[in-house]
Amino acid sequence: MPFRLMLRRTRRYNVLSKNYFVTRIRLLDNNVIECTLSVESTGQECLEAVAQRLELRETHYFGLWFQGKAQPQSQRWVELEKPLKKQLDKFGNEPLLFFGVMFYVPNVSRLEQEVTRYQYYLQVKKEVLDGRLHCTVEQGIRLAGLAVQADFGDFTQFLSQDFLREYVLFPVVNEVLEEWTQKVAEEHKSHW
Repeated sequence: MPFRLMLRRTRRYNVLSKNYFVTRIRLLDNNVIECTLSVESTGQECLEAVAQRLELRETHYFGLWFQGKAQPQSQRWVELEKPLKKQLDKFGNEPLLFFGVMFYVPNVSRLEQEVTRYQYYLQVKKEVLDGRLHCTVEQGIRLAGLAVQADFGDFTQFLSQDFLREYVLFPVVNEVLEEWTQKVAEEHKSHW
């Protein structure tokens, strides 16, 4: 007897005994993917599904986290060996997970894959922009210049620097933003 899959507002499949559920995962580039998992699936299985989509082999540096019920801003890492659905039902606000770097290496040259280094870059950039990773003005300008170089490539003399005004570079107030944007343009010019 064939069975029907119906996606409900609860984001779960109705497969006779509700053995499956859908969870969304926000990646470091802010894209959201969905994974269909069984209720017995562990956090490790979900992490492996994300890694497969990203073509990421070095999964031991990464993890999944969710926002806890207790406090709106609390962050709780998924225990990879335990069933994911139980953790989300017990501690999570909603079936939304966040992919992120869980373990940092002292030197990025230890990272074998380019995609791993790129995910590290996205994580550090996000932490600087969110104000969780503090740096001096000079360090911020240097990091922003390197980020522009990483995202847009080497500097060319024919390229207008006006695009930097639309690009989020700093977690600062608007009065300082214009001055710092000019300094980042100068820093970007040094990368050719």
